This record gives sequence, structure tokens and C-alpha cells, in this order.
Amino acid sequence: MLLAPPPGSHVIDACAAPGNKTSHLAALLKNQGKIFAFDLDAKRLASMATLLARAGVSCCELAEKDFLAVSPSDPRYRQVHYILLDPSCSGSGMLTRQLEEPWADTPSKERLHALAGFQQRALCHALSFPSLQRLVYSTCSLCQEENEDVVREVLQQNPGAFRLAPVLPTWPHRGLGTFPGAEHCLRASPETTLTGGFFIAVIERVEAPSSATQAKALTPELLPSPAPKRKRRRKAAAGASTLPRMQQASAQ
Repeated sequence: MLLAPPPGSHVIDACAAPGNKTSHLAALLKNQGKIFAFDLDAKRLASMATLLARAGVSCCELAEKDFLAVSPSDPRYRQVHYILLDPSCSGSGMLTRQLEEPWADTPSKERLHALAGFQQRALCHALSFPSLQRLVYSTCSLCQEENEDVVREVLQQNPGAFRLAPVLPTWPHRGLGTFPGAEHCLRASPETTLTGGFFIAVIERVEAPSSATQAKALTPELLPSPAPKRKRRRKAAAGASTLPRMQQASAQ
């Protein structure tokens, strides 16, 4: 819903399996356009293909491939305006995992560091697609290292090119105030929203000014030349009229 690609759009689902998000994207597209779905797990992709077939999805192209190895300059992706990036994360917001593995609720610093590094690389790579207009970055983690810290770092690496889009203004739980604009991010947790824990950031490309606007800004404004002062002309005319008188006086 937050990615909101119109029917006919080209979309990348960067970490697609098991396919629930992909099938939802296909519904938003009304099965029109193209979804490029990538995942490294062959078994999960096979299950995903079955799920999509049962759902009647016909606009999706599955690929057993690392998203980081996908070339943004490939002509197949020149019309990709939307990307959904839901990378591997600690899963610290998943209620089922908390119930089944309560000891795994807080991941180690080493694991968080490794996950955040991968997430930053994936997000930077996604933003390098030349026609990208809108991206949703999401995790099912409650950890700042995987959420606000990743978004802040990547935006700092792309100054002025992208911004956080303000979405769902009435949503009660916002991003942690660790950097300006973080309030545009969304958070959820069992304590605040009575749901599973997750994080969402919607990133939009900042439109460059048009060439006409740039030309106007760079062209100095031409001001009319000041009119010549009449006083000088009168003075010159007076001097010319006295010259014959002086000549007459000297002749006399």
C-alpha cells in the first residue's frame, strides 16, 4: 500500500520469498506491468512459484539471484520506478519467534553489525537504479541498528538525491528521533500498536529542477538602461548658443 505502484508499473521485489508481498504487489498492479522478484533460496522460490500460480499472478518474473548482483544498468530494468526492499533481519519484532525462542529476543552486537552492513549495501544498491522514484524499506526488527541507523547512513551517502516521504500521519508510533526526518518512518510493536514489531521507511527521489528553471536561475536579469540625464544636454545646448555671441563680440 505504501509503495503504491499504479497498474502497468515495473517493480522490483528485491528479497521476494516466500511471496506474500509479491502477490500483494500483483494485486495492486491488477496483474498489469512487471514484477522482477529475486531471492537466493531455490526451495523458497519454488514454493513461491506455486503460491503465485494459485493466486493467478502472471506479471511476475522470478529469478534465483542475489539482488546485489543485479545490474542497475541492465536495459530490462530501465523502467523500474518502484522497489520493495525487505531484507534479511534479526526478526526481533516477530511475536512467534519471541514465544518460541525467547533467548533470541535480543540479537548479539556481532549479528546486528553483520545484518546492518548487508542492509546498508542492499539499500544503497536499490537507490542506484536510475529510474527509481519510490522505495519501501522494511524490516520485522525493533533494533535501531537495522532501521533508523541504516536509513540515516544511506541517505547521508546520497545527499540531496532522496528524502523520506511523510506517510500515514496518524500512525501513533513513529521512527526514533535519531536524525532529522526520522519521524516520517513508521514503527510498530506489541506494546504500542498491539501488533508484531516492524519498521517501514518510504524513500522518494528528489526531483531535479527542470532545464527551463535552471536556465532562468542562471540567467542574470536584464535591467533597462538608465535614461540620459537631460541636464547635461541643456548645458551643452546653452554652450552652443553662446558661441556666436562671443564671436560677434570679438568681431566688434
